[in-house]
Amino acid sequence: MGEQLRAPDVEGLGERTITDYDAGKIDRVGVRGVGGAHGINARVRAFGAVLVIEAWGTSSEFERRPLRPGLPTIDIVFVESGEFEYLDAGVWRSSRGPLMIAPSGLPHRVRFTSAWKFIVARVPREALLHYVPMLTDTVGIHTELTMPERAMQAFLSQAVRSEQEVTDAESRTVDRQVLDMAGTLVLDRHSGSLAPDTPRAVLRKRALAVIAERAGDAELTPQALALAVSASLRHLQDVFSDAQSSVAAEIRRERARIARSLLQDARFDALHTGEIAQRSGFGSSASMRRALEDLYRLSPRELRTRRSA
Repeated sequence: MGEQLRAPDVEGLGERTITDYDAGKIDRVGVRGVGGAHGINARVRAFGAVLVIEAWGTSSEFERRPLRPGLPTIDIVFVESGEFEYLDAGVWRSSRGPLMIAPSGLPHRVRFTSAWKFIVARVPREALLHYVPMLTDTVGIHTELTMPERAMQAFLSQAVRSEQEVTDAESRTVDRQVLDMAGTLVLDRHSGSLAPDTPRAVLRKRALAVIAERAGDAELTPQALALAVSASLRHLQDVFSDAQSSVAAEIRRERARIARSLLQDARFDALHTGEIAQRSGFGSSASMRRALEDLYRLSPRELRTRRSA
């Protein structure tokens, strides 16, 4: 998927708006094959702050450990061909959906069962927050494309495959168009998944807002959250179960996100891990470490030392 690729300045590979990668160059941006060569190739084209990526390869398994961990961008991935599986909390999950929405800075392990090809729009996370109030750190797989999504896929395909150079003004125009299409796509998918008109969805949204506001407080327990949203804990657990999650898991996920942000910010380098754990709401540095390794497959030390690799 052209993981953690950047343009136009990609690890010293040249100042170009179009960059082609063979398997050797892909290795240099944090991707390694598992049990053999990964067989990945990619083309990356930069339009302002947006990257459009075409990636393809053969049946293989690979692990990505990004050189600069973090979640500054979101990938809108159109699966043009192939089937794959990804490792999620120790479980291999199959995907045959034509659309995947995922944070692009997460380490992960993927295996392909056949030849494959993806078209990807990598967009700044902050830009998408103008469209949706909250973006999770989870992968979303969707089984069908809407008509606007098919139009976006066609636009991205033409943009990345064209050899035509563009002016700065044209690049900014494409940047705005891709951001608008991506923002609309994420908003539509986000709204559909929450089903905002139902009381259960409204309750879940209120609970997520409280978690986002108070996760750094170690006193925020599932029981305290239920009290804050005026619901029984059993009912709240059922509501989160509808989204294949749990109250405790969402609190833990948000605390891990806070810890990750603090560890990646040089302003907090003077804080030891125990202080980071306290600020992010964890009871101990050990529980923080387990959460970071479970969710991001990176230790606190790796999050700090590898950000400037």
